[in-house]
Amino acid sequence: MRKPKELHRFYKSTQWQVVREIKIRAANGKCERCGALGKEVHHKIRLTVLNLTNPEISLNQENLELLCNKCHNEEHKRFSKQQQFDEDGNLISR
Repeated sequence: MRKPKELHRFYKSTQWQVVREIKIRAANGKCERCGALGKEVHHKIRLTVLNLTNPEISLNQENLELLCNKCHNEEHKRFSKQQQFDEDGNLISR
């Protein structure tokens, strides 16, 4: 999935780089879920073009979580081979 230009610019901004570094240091560089090496600063409330300008979502340390690659991929359900079914047993498409 491609990120809109506005989100791409935000993640390249000095403001984001500073906030990201603060989160990494506050978590001592460790994944806040499993304790492995943290690599990704994750927004708990997903960042979108609509909420990008709201600093309570985009820059608030309380909305950020340092995650390792594995936990970040699990959070976004990336690379999951597990099939999911609804209550009637029908396969849920992704």
